[in-house]
Amino acid sequence: MARCRRENLIGEATQGLERRGKATARSGSPRLEPEVRRTFAALLLAMTIAAMDATIVATALPTIVGEMGALTLLPWVLTANVLASTITIPLYGNLSDLYGRRRLMGAALVLFAAGSCAASLSQGIEQLILFRVVQGAGSAGLLSLSFMIVGDIFTPRERGRYQGYISAVFAVASLCGPLVGGLAVDHLSWRAAFYPSVPLALVTFVVIRRNLANPPVARGVRIDWLGAVLLAVALTAFLLILTWGGREHGWTSPVILSTAAVGGLALAWFLRQERSVSNPILPLFLFLNREFSVGNVVGFVSGLGLFFPFAYLPVFLQISLGMSATLSGLVLFPMLGTAMVGSLVSGRILSRWGRYKGVVITGAVLLGIGLGLLSILTESTGLPAVAAAVAVFGFSLGVLIPVVVLVVQNAVDPAHMGVATASAQVFRQLGGTTGTALFGSLFNSRLAANLTAELPAGSPVRGLDVGELVSSPAIVATMEAPVRELIREAVAMSSGQMFRLAMPVAVAAAIAGLMLRGLPLRDVLPHQQPVPARSSEDAPPEPTPPFGGEGSGSADIE
Repeated sequence: MARCRRENLIGEATQGLERRGKATARSGSPRLEPEVRRTFAALLLAMTIAAMDATIVATALPTIVGEMGALTLLPWVLTANVLASTITIPLYGNLSDLYGRRRLMGAALVLFAAGSCAASLSQGIEQLILFRVVQGAGSAGLLSLSFMIVGDIFTPRERGRYQGYISAVFAVASLCGPLVGGLAVDHLSWRAAFYPSVPLALVTFVVIRRNLANPPVARGVRIDWLGAVLLAVALTAFLLILTWGGREHGWTSPVILSTAAVGGLALAWFLRQERSVSNPILPLFLFLNREFSVGNVVGFVSGLGLFFPFAYLPVFLQISLGMSATLSGLVLFPMLGTAMVGSLVSGRILSRWGRYKGVVITGAVLLGIGLGLLSILTESTGLPAVAAAVAVFGFSLGVLIPVVVLVVQNAVDPAHMGVATASAQVFRQLGGTTGTALFGSLFNSRLAANLTAELPAGSPVRGLDVGELVSSPAIVATMEAPVRELIREAVAMSSGQMFRLAMPVAVAAAIAGLMLRGLPLRDVLPHQQPVPARSSEDAPPEPTPPFGGEGSGSADIE
């Protein structure tokens, strides 16, 4: 099997990059071969598609509810997509290491386009949820494979810059999604919201097929399908617990406990399975590599604090500051704008310095500062101060996301670059989901306590469901002025408490960053790195030494 992998890596050798030669940060930005430029442009389109997908559909949801009803199933239109995306990312990593990125990217684009077209034709909410699963499986490949292909066609030292470009495009496309979705819903139909990404997917498919070459198919390699299913069950159980817990079901309810039991059994079986197969879906020996393990810890811990503000800042803006939904969205523009700047700046620094440890720690410190600034916002805070706070937070987002992927890619053998990239994204996504559930529960509990303390005993809204309040901020505008003021103050106080309680996450991320060895970023392309010798053709790769001989897999440019 090891020989098959080596042949695949040779078959994926980047011919255009060989003509380009070795590039260093000191020599400035190298001139890219036409194939590389076209491929990278296609990756930017793929990230645009994935980013727009999430935000376009979120904009269309109220209209979908109005037409289809089934309000109780509405959250699953988004949840099903996230579940499908999370559980399929590891499979993309493993299969692309064996069969090449081009085949898997083509499959992801077809899945996404087919899911989008089918979703637009849905005749009921159940059909829409099913097709959102298909879309999620496709968008997972677009996200993960884009970072993998960047790892194939650029040296680790160059990679930070180009991954920064990808993250920046993701931020810009996230801004455009609500606008495109709103225009489609207002002037055409909610069904039209699913179509804008389809032509982009077709263009990306054509460019990838013309510029990336398939490696030889790995013969005689057995895919660990059982491991993939067990991992999917464990991840699904974990995500369902976070989705249901404290909202639809109590944390100690039979549903939550039985789901936890199923997830625990699946995880234990998965760990046993991965030790016994020659081609595991997630090689456990990779966790013996310190940089790989610590890098994933940084991704998970930082994810705890990076994503929940997207869910709860609009609540603060619309209730405590009395903004409309449109204006609250505009106020978040500085966050995504500075996220784009942070991605570009950190990428340039990584390429120039060739070191990442300082960038990781700086990102964690900025995260702590951003959360601290968000924690001092009150109902009387002015718009410039709010914009400044979200801008600092957004900058930390842009710094941390691409560098964590680079750390993990730089730590492993070239044959496992796809698996490593997928693991970084899964850990970050799990961290984000956990943080949203954890700090959302804290916010709701603090809000309930603050409302109980502030509202008069005879107030008709004293027993108001805080979940309903958070999901429908507009109902506050229908209340009497004294009650409305008390709710504004309670929401602002609860938001501040939530952000203060999240600040230790940044401290933990910084401590984890200090534990990194800080390996130098190499100026060698993945396929040019020596493949460590194997004791047997069927034996899995051994842990990589802390320095040297570490890299990522490769894809080839025709």
